[in-house]
Amino acid sequence: MKKLILIVLLFFVFAGQAFANEKETKVTETIDYVYYDIVSNTYMANMLTDESGGFWVIEIDNEEGEPLETLNKRYKGKTIEIVFVGDLDTDDDIEIVSSQIIE
Repeated sequence: MKKLILIVLLFFVFAGQAFANEKETKVTETIDYVYYDIVSNTYMANMLTDESGGFWVIEIDNEEGEPLETLNKRYKGKTIEIVFVGDLDTDDDIEIVSSQIIE
C-alpha cells in the first residue's frame, strides 16, 4: 500500500513539474461583450473572434453586483492581455495564468 501511495505522489509531482515547465505565452485581445452565465453563476467576457474563428472567454469579477448593461459599457472595446500556458493549435490543456485590462 505504501508503494502505491508513493507512486501516486510521484506522479503528481512529476505531472506538476511538467506543466510548470511550459512556456507562458501572451496575447492581446479586445473584449466584444459581457454576458451572465447562469450555469456557472458568473459574468463572462467574450473576446472578438480572430481570423481562424477562435475566441477567448474569461471570467469577470462583479463583486459590486453591477447590472450587465453597466459591465458591457465598462468593458466592451477594452484591450486585455492574457498570459497562458498550453497549445493554441490543439486547444488541449490551455490554462490562463493571468489576465489584465490594458489602460
